[in-house]
Amino acid sequence: MTDPPPSPRPPELVSVAVLLIGAVAAGSLAVQLPAGAIPFPWSDAAGGAGLVVGLLPWHRFRGVGLIPPALTVAAAAAGWTAAVGWSTPAWVIALFPLGVVVGRSVVYLDRFDRWAWVWVFPAVLLVLFLGRRAVRLVPAVPSPDGLSDPAAALWLVYPAAALALFAWWALFRPFFELACEPIISLMYRVRGTGPGLTELPARGPCLVIGNHACWADPFLLAKVLPRPITPVMTAAFYDLPVIRWLMVRVIKAIRVPEKALKQDVPREIQEVIAALDRGECVVLFPEGYLRRSDERPLRRFGRGVWQVLSARPDTPVFPCWIEGGWGSYTSYKGGLPTKNKRPDFRRRIGVAVDGPVGVVPDVLAGHLVTRTDLMNRVIAARKWLGLPDLPPFELPKSGGDAEGEPPV
Repeated sequence: MTDPPPSPRPPELVSVAVLLIGAVAAGSLAVQLPAGAIPFPWSDAAGGAGLVVGLLPWHRFRGVGLIPPALTVAAAAAGWTAAVGWSTPAWVIALFPLGVVVGRSVVYLDRFDRWAWVWVFPAVLLVLFLGRRAVRLVPAVPSPDGLSDPAAALWLVYPAAALALFAWWALFRPFFELACEPIISLMYRVRGTGPGLTELPARGPCLVIGNHACWADPFLLAKVLPRPITPVMTAAFYDLPVIRWLMVRVIKAIRVPEKALKQDVPREIQEVIAALDRGECVVLFPEGYLRRSDERPLRRFGRGVWQVLSARPDTPVFPCWIEGGWGSYTSYKGGLPTKNKRPDFRRRIGVAVDGPVGVVPDVLAGHLVTRTDLMNRVIAARKWLGLPDLPPFELPKSGGDAEGEPPV
């Protein structure tokens, strides 16, 4: 089957909008300043510094979280100018966040379109020129400080404030994840490796599967994967206080109830298929079960992953291995997760993401063959972390499942 091209996501739309409006705002501010009123080296330095900050190698998705606070600061600086008149601090405070916005938008769009650098900057220059022309229509009235009319900046305040509010609504998730980075970095030292980190598609459906040793595994994967994920999470973690609100309202995770396997396609698997239909990156732990012992690092996968791939056989699958979660604060080693354990502090975590694989029709025809094949692909990802090989999994000789599932 051929996937339809995904519709633009809110971060892309916001990035385009802020590029254009940011250019208009910068041009308007520049044209209203009388010659010599503000030292231009300061303005050049402010905008340039903001552009450098925006172009830094932030997480490609979470880095967009800089845009809402940057637009808020720019709107506040415009309000300051409207209230008290032009001043060097207002000029610097306005241009620095606009530089951040432009730089971050270009990096984000470049991830989706390698020619973004070619068309974005001409668009900025064009809108800058139009902004300079348009602002000349604003009547100038002398202000008490002898500079331009503070009221002329009011027309910048309202659209800037409206755009900032829209950015908070559309980009709250990347901002939230960016704000959580210090906490995650304090608890874990995460190192990502493997070809999958660069080969993961910027847009369109994909399925990431891996081992499941602790509750924090989805957050560890989200830290290294360069795009937003839709995690499939068990009810034991999903239903925790505060976590549930975040999963429902911000992360949009898929909840899996704690229950035994069943033969039909459950609702949560239908939700995974629907998420892939929307072009999302779904993170699935096919064990459906947290690791319980030292001797068994990986349980036999459930039928869910086979049911998903049967419905969407062309979905690229990225096998991964997370090392270091077993024994952490949110694992079952030494007792229940978070019970009678010390919180993690700078715990070493390795995340290996292998390149995309497809399940051929002959393998996909049988659920046990599919599950066994994917289990072996997941343990094969360990090589990117330099870990020793695990014995390969084989089909049950009885034709049934070693986990007690009846023969099919």
